[in-house]
Amino acid sequence: MKRVILTALLVLCAGAAVAQDDKQPTKETYDQILARLGDGMLENIVIRGEHAARTDARAHKRFYTDLSPLADLPAYQPKVQVSGTIRISGLYLHDGLIAAQWIKDFERFQPGAKVVISQHGTIASSAVDIETGPRISDRLRSVSEYEQTTRERLFEIDWATGSYDVPGWSPGFVIFVNKDNPIAHLTLAQLDGIFAGARTGGWNGTRWNPAAARGPEKNIRTWGQLGLKGAWANKPIHIYGRPLKYNIQLGFERKVFAGGDVWNENTREYSHEMNPDGTRYTSSVEMVKDMAADPYGIVFSDMGSAIPAVRAVPLGATAKGPFVPISLTSLRDRSYPLFIEEWAEARLAPGQKLAPLVKEFLTFMLSREGQDAIQRDGKWIPIPAARARAMIAKLDQAGERVDPRELGLQLSQLAPKKWESESPDETGRIVATRPYYARRFDLSALPAYTPGAQLDGTIRMPASGQLMESTIGKALIAAFAKYQPGIGFALKDGDLNNAEVDLSMGRRWSSYFAGEFLDFQLKHNRSPREIQIATGSFDVPGWSPAFGILVNRENPIKGLTIRQLDDIFGGPRRGGWVSTTWRRQAGRGADENIRRWEQLGLASLCPGNAIDVFVPPLKYNVMSVFERKVLVGGNMWNDGAREVPLMLKPDGSRSMPSADRAALVGRDRCGITFASAGFATPATRLVPIAAQAGGPYVLPTLETVRDRSYPLFLELFAYADQQPGEPMDPKLKEFLRFVLSREGQDIIQRDGKWLPLTAAVAATERAKLDAVIPQVVAPKVEKNK
Repeated sequence: MKRVILTALLVLCAGAAVAQDDKQPTKETYDQILARLGDGMLENIVIRGEHAARTDARAHKRFYTDLSPLADLPAYQPKVQVSGTIRISGLYLHDGLIAAQWIKDFERFQPGAKVVISQHGTIASSAVDIETGPRISDRLRSVSEYEQTTRERLFEIDWATGSYDVPGWSPGFVIFVNKDNPIAHLTLAQLDGIFAGARTGGWNGTRWNPAAARGPEKNIRTWGQLGLKGAWANKPIHIYGRPLKYNIQLGFERKVFAGGDVWNENTREYSHEMNPDGTRYTSSVEMVKDMAADPYGIVFSDMGSAIPAVRAVPLGATAKGPFVPISLTSLRDRSYPLFIEEWAEARLAPGQKLAPLVKEFLTFMLSREGQDAIQRDGKWIPIPAARARAMIAKLDQAGERVDPRELGLQLSQLAPKKWESESPDETGRIVATRPYYARRFDLSALPAYTPGAQLDGTIRMPASGQLMESTIGKALIAAFAKYQPGIGFALKDGDLNNAEVDLSMGRRWSSYFAGEFLDFQLKHNRSPREIQIATGSFDVPGWSPAFGILVNRENPIKGLTIRQLDDIFGGPRRGGWVSTTWRRQAGRGADENIRRWEQLGLASLCPGNAIDVFVPPLKYNVMSVFERKVLVGGNMWNDGAREVPLMLKPDGSRSMPSADRAALVGRDRCGITFASAGFATPATRLVPIAAQAGGPYVLPTLETVRDRSYPLFLELFAYADQQPGEPMDPKLKEFLRFVLSREGQDIIQRDGKWLPLTAAVAATERAKLDAVIPQVVAPKVEKNK
């Protein structure tokens, strides 16, 4: 099997292309760390390259060699003879030993069928008929994009159990404690109390489920709360785990938190990192090693990272037990409650049945013959017979009929398109072509556009999105054509990542693990070019408005710094996502938490009571934006924060979460939230914010957002591809020069929503257009023998 060992771009300032050897919190801002250490491309080469090498070494190895007769599983008996090609995707399915046996056996039963199994491909794009791998419904961005594309709910079954101890092959969740810890066993409810915080609901796919709520009284923070006596009784529980953006956390949230996403803020996150010598620091190994030295520690990991100094705790689904240790046997029969499933998804239209070929192949996957291939592969574990029969019965169901209002309810909050805003217009009243600001800023400090050489060719851009829905896109194209008549524009929706467009303009791409920026890096082995083209609005909902900080009108706080906001809204953290890599320089300690107003000198405001923090659900896209602007890329939030989601009202209309949060703060003297300034009410007030201690403390206004003296402004970006060692495509460079000119910025301000750049910011962005990005090749990762 061949894998490409990545080469990369490193978009860095001079001296930044060095490994992190100062992995301590530095109190730098997100942008300072990014400028000093880079966008993570080099680190991702090392991390992904070693991951690929280790995975390759395991793919054709049988870890479990015992073969069971599987007599209790139903034998495959074709219901109908089918013909045609069935296409299945799955990286680990393709790379292991299962694919060849499935193809041979199914085509023997169904001679008219042809089976094609590939590493990649989605059912949403119709590239495949069946998609396998981790559960898509747990990954809200992926399932949201699926629902946006298909306008239907996802149909899914599970068809295997993850491994016992094979890294990469979905090993079951294991709860480790120090070997000397006397705890006998734990329930799932106790794990929820230990690892989670209070919550107002949880996720069931893309649906918010208020029934998953629980209060802070169920938090478990000491070993004594679990029944340990003596010296253990008052000892705090120290939690070790992976970063909350990792996909593996999602399955744990579903199984233990009922889909909730508020974690105990004292969780110590361990990410894969690049060591100074260019090797990989492996999260699961290092966190277990560190926990082993902590008598009061606990971690969820897998048996592949077990060491003699820790022990796995038996678990029970309920307090009645049984309490089951993890083993191959307890995973096979699923009596151990924290097994992981392998999932298969297929298209199923509302009221329709599965296509016969798809149904037959899924039936085969669940049959004795299909499961025999799984056990002969020696990594995943065959599904229990009762579960196989339940899944086979599910194949007869018709597609779920959905209320279109509910189906689309959360999608733009969870996964806005790249050419849209960070969050949607909650009011539903903003008209894209209407100007909301009449103010005209003096743009004379910006350079007038002077055309370079006359150029020919076509620039491909998305046809939809805010740029084209407003007056900006068409006006920029028309004005530019007067200077460069040889350059045309092809407007058709498409993704830069798939080379369907040349230029994409809109919000900043998400840049944490599994975010959109990383998607591009992994596919192209380089980073996209990222150029600021405008400042977001002051207060126009859905048009990248600045974050306003709202408190109750009776709150006398005179101002807050960004660091104080971090200390209020965030939790202690071991690091944060700066662009696409984990940086421990972004960490901070629990001693910096601000949980009471009296810590800010307001002794008479809510004495003895906690600050009540109201936020959008943590999975909303806007939360990753706040994390970048305030939490230095960290994803650990105050575990007392109360999530306020978008909901359907009884009359079928949509709620306005920002207005709802503002209303809660207006009724709560102890409350605080963030929202666009337009959602302030007479019962609330906006707080002046300073970028750093000592001020100045600035209120958000049209002027202070535009000149960026108010620090919680948002930005709009253009994204383009550029080959390493080569200049930017001259057509793109010329058009972006125009966008950043006096004429281009005047078009933006006349639209009356986004705000024009200052001369200083525009000059910085223009300089980027001349950059030739070097290619950096990481050390080659040798495959394990």
